Amino acid sequence: MCRAYRVAALLLALACVCQPAGRAQARRGGAGSRLSGVYRINPQRSDALYSVVASASSNLPFAEQQKFFVDLAVRLTPPDLLAIERRGRRVQIASSRAPRISFDADGVAHSERAADGHRVTTRAAFEGDRLSVNVAGGTDDRFSVVFVSLDGGRSLDVTRRITAPQLNEPVVVHSVYEKISDEPRWDAYGESQLASKEGDARPSPSSTAATTSSPRSPDDASRGGGWAEALRSALDEWVRATNERDIARQMEFYAPTLEAFYLTRNVPRSAVRAEKQRVFARASAVDVRADAPEIILTDAGRTAVMRFRKQYEIANGAQSRRGAVVQELRWRRTPEGWKITSERDVRVLR
Repeated sequence: MCRAYRVAALLLALACVCQPAGRAQARRGGAGSRLSGVYRINPQRSDALYSVVASASSNLPFAEQQKFFVDLAVRLTPPDLLAIERRGRRVQIASSRAPRISFDADGVAHSERAADGHRVTTRAAFEGDRLSVNVAGGTDDRFSVVFVSLDGGRSLDVTRRITAPQLNEPVVVHSVYEKISDEPRWDAYGESQLASKEGDARPSPSSTAATTSSPRSPDDASRGGGWAEALRSALDEWVRATNERDIARQMEFYAPTLEAFYLTRNVPRSAVRAEKQRVFARASAVDVRADAPEIILTDAGRTAVMRFRKQYEIANGAQSRRGAVVQELRWRRTPEGWKITSERDVRVLR
């Protein structure tokens, strides 16, 4: 894969599966940087992704809004964790959404021809501990991402910007990450945490001033991947129970009281059960499909926010319903497993 496209993956929060070229191996030696380490996203200090994307797409013709909203949401979803290493101008970055890539932030524009014949130009440069990367070509869109070390290296501000002909102005998403380890880790692509299987990750001294989204111990970081995997598994089982109209199994995923259930608040599980039973009783078939979820662990891994694109069809003769939404489930970790504490749609797509 060409350098330009590997760096383009970086710009999209490392959301693509891309392999570094053979020449992009880390060089030994060289100056370190306070930019290096493992960072976990702090949702309270970061932009609300769906609000930003909804605002950006609202000015488009109605027929284009759905496709553009989904496209931007997928491309701009931030990873839960980032791992970064800087050695001189050589940079390596990995995330919970993509494997490690390497490149030189040398300030030089590199132009290469992509597989589809388009020319793609990338430029990466350092200014102190500020790393900026820009990509242009291939499509009409232009991408940029800026990493800025904050709080003496304890935090990281990541600003991603997309400019497209359809937009009146660029879409800008700010994400703030808290450092949980001075040492970068590369072994957990596909998980929600970056930590060793042996659980020997050491948080930096500064991370003892933990926010609600920072781990309280090294064990928290090493468990995070398992928590995210358990959440993905719970979502699959929840969807399966829905499609099978297995109300008893479905209710096992809910907390005794939900903070929100669509437009209502503080809803007892019994009321959720009654509503599900009403829908199931009237339907001859239920077909729900969920795309891969965005998962953000909060409160040191005790709670999680999950968002995903859901398509549904509920067969009921002339009153059959079908559509697509961006759904949000909020979960709490309990001794009995992860339980849903909130269920709502954050946007109706069709």
